Amino acid sequence: MRRLLKPIGIVTAIFAIFGIVLGILAFVSGSWAQTQLVMDAGGANFGPVFIAVAYLQIAVIILFVGPIIAGLVGGLLGPQFANRQVALISGGVGSLLGFYVMSIIAVGVLILSKGSAAEQAFSLTQVLVPMLVAGIPAALIGSLTSVLSSAIN
Repeated sequence: MRRLLKPIGIVTAIFAIFGIVLGILAFVSGSWAQTQLVMDAGGANFGPVFIAVAYLQIAVIILFVGPIIAGLVGGLLGPQFANRQVALISGGVGSLLGFYVMSIIAVGVLILSKGSAAEQAFSLTQVLVPMLVAGIPAALIGSLTSVLSSAIN
C-alpha cells in the first residue's frame, strides 16, 4: 500500500500543476470573451449567449486535456515499476484523482472569471456530472499506458 501512495501523489500533483495553469488560461479566456462579446460590442443582446458557449468550450477543452495528460504521465510513470499490477493501479488511481483535482481547479478558476456579462454560463455544480464521467477515460488511459510502459521496460 505504501509503495502505491507515493506515485499516486506524484501523479495527482502533476495534474494539480496542470489545473493551475489551465485555470489561469481559462480565466484569461473567459475574461477576454466577456470583453470582446459584451463590453466592446456595446452590450449587444447576443453577447451573453456567446459567452456561455465560450465558457462551455473552455470547460470541454479542460476535460479533453485530462486523458492526454494521463497518457503522458502514465507512460512516464510505468517504467518505474517492475510489478505491472502496481503500475496499473498507480497509473489508474493517480490519473483519476489527478484528473478530478485538475478539473476542479481549472473549471473553478474559469467560473471565478464570470462577471455580470456571463450570467448564462454554467456553474460548478452543473459541470460536476460531466467531470465525473470524463474522469473514467483519464483513469483508463493512465492505467493502460502505465502498465504498457512498465511491460516494455
